Amino acid sequence: MKRPAFILGWVLLLAAPAGCVRTVYVPHGAPVRLRETVRNAKVWVKEADGRVVGGRMDLPEGWYALPVDGEDLHP
Repeated sequence: MKRPAFILGWVLLLAAPAGCVRTVYVPHGAPVRLRETVRNAKVWVKEADGRVVGGRMDLPEGWYALPVDGEDLHP
């Protein structure tokens, strides 16, 4: 009786993680909508004079994240 319980235990142990991984492919350049707020995100911001400065901000749930459209904002 111990052997079937042992085998069942191993089967459950090895099968449990199989359903825990999901990969979603997002095509390059496609916008994504934030599912939850991203706190203290590092961002680049253009000031009124056109100068680019680094900053931090919270990105609220529901906002869209988009790739840079060819314009390099990095200093």
